[in-house]
Parts: sequence; structure tokens; C-alpha cells
Amino acid sequence: GFELGGHIFGFQFPDQMRGAGMTWAKSQIVWNQGDSASIAGGAIEQARSRGFKILLGVVGNPAQLAANPTQYYQDFANFLGEVARLNPDGIEVWNEPNIDRQWPAGQISGQNYTQMLSAAFQAIKRANPNVLVISGAPAPTGFFGNRCTGQGCDDNVFIQQMASAGAGQFMDCVGV
Repeated sequence: GFELGGHIFGFQFPDQMRGAGMTWAKSQIVWNQGDSASIAGGAIEQARSRGFKILLGVVGNPAQLAANPTQYYQDFANFLGEVARLNPDGIEVWNEPNIDRQWPAGQISGQNYTQMLSAAFQAIKRANPNVLVISGAPAPTGFFGNRCTGQGCDDNVFIQQMASAGAGQFMDCVGV
């Protein structure tokens, strides 16, 4: 069946959330290389203690990603595997990877993101096959003229690039 949730900043009003039909909560975690998976533990505990399923949207540091993408993909995937061991219900891998506010300028493409998603999916499922893996939701935009530039990529083109790169085999759900 259909389950409802929303991106939250805290659990100040859990009764209103339940009253609205929410059973899920999404919290965003920002990871920097060297951070421990324990940074996700508080969000998981808060949701569980209030009877909600938890989706963690995990983003990283675009500057660190730009410095060495191949190593960063693996480090980020290893971190997500450790987070999966904490047993969240789902992990969204990054956010808005199609714009330069979230992904390094000049490296934005559905193919590059799919490399990260592939490494992340494998690490998460190896650690905990019950955790849902959701692709990072691209920013909805028509700003780039139905194409990709060094600063960003329209969401439809980005998703098409992901599909061509085989992203469907590295996720349980598509983030939108």
C-alpha cells in the first residue's frame, strides 16, 4: 500500500504528523570524509522512538567529491554501508546531483552519479539487504535548455543519462 512521509527537521509535532497520515520521516545527514556512521544514529532513534519509519537522505561534500571522484565514491559507499548497519528503513543516495550547488561543476552527469549510486547500492545491500536504496532526487529544472552544461543538467536529461548508464539495477526506488 501507499505510505506517506515528509522531510522533517525534528519531531516537535509527532501527533500532527500521525494525524496527517505520515508513517515515514525523512532526515538529511551531511557527511564529510572521516565522519563516523554514528552521525546518523540520532535521526534513526528519534524516528523509531516515535513510531515512524526513517528515510535518511545522505549527502556529502561537493568539494571533497571534486578532488578525487573515484576514491570519494568508494569512501561514501563505505560510509553508507556502515549507516545501513544501523538499520534505517531507507537511504537516499545524495540530493540534487544534477546542479552545481550539490555536485561539482564540470562533473555533473547521470553517468557520474550512477557510478556513485552503484558503489553505494552494493555497500548498503551487503551490509543490510533490507534497507531500501533510493536514488538522489534531481532538482526539477528546465533552466539548462533540455541539456547538460558544466553548471547543471535538466532533470529529464539527467534521469535519461542515469537510465542509459544502468542505474535501474542499483536502486529500489527513484527519488523525485
